[in-house]
Amino acid sequence: MRKTGRFLTAAAALMGSTLLTAAPAEAAPYWQTVSTNLSWKCAPTAAHPAKAGVGYQACLVRNAYDDAQVVLVVVNNSSSAVTISGTVTSSFGPDASCSAYNLAVGERRGCFGTTGPIAECLYGAGFPDPGEQNYGGTVRLTVNGVGKSMDSPTTECVEPPA
Repeated sequence: MRKTGRFLTAAAALMGSTLLTAAPAEAAPYWQTVSTNLSWKCAPTAAHPAKAGVGYQACLVRNAYDDAQVVLVVVNNSSSAVTISGTVTSSFGPDASCSAYNLAVGERRGCFGTTGPIAECLYGAGFPDPGEQNYGGTVRLTVNGVGKSMDSPTTECVEPPA
């Protein structure tokens, strides 16, 4: 009986670790510190209507492997903390949601969407030109219960190998 119990415990631990390693890495539902660089394309910062001094923007990050991710970035330059939450949708991965978070004065955070591959360009009758096959997403920021959305910049399809 003891050997069976140990075997089942070991099997359960192995299954649990397998499930954890098989899952894709995601930052959602947590708000993360953000630092943009040249691989980030961001829409202009917009003022959120719920609180003067709170700005947000939608960004698109594309890596050298032709994977991309949409990020909701928010900054609080108001005179008091605000409660935020957010959602990120994209044309290359599942939707992501970020839980409620108390954003302090002067703080900047990001809600990261799912990373996914950019589709290959499609050619032929009925398909738009490759330069018109763009992929991106939409972010929605809720501040103190008031939601507002914006579209991210887009990126072009991937040229198939020759």
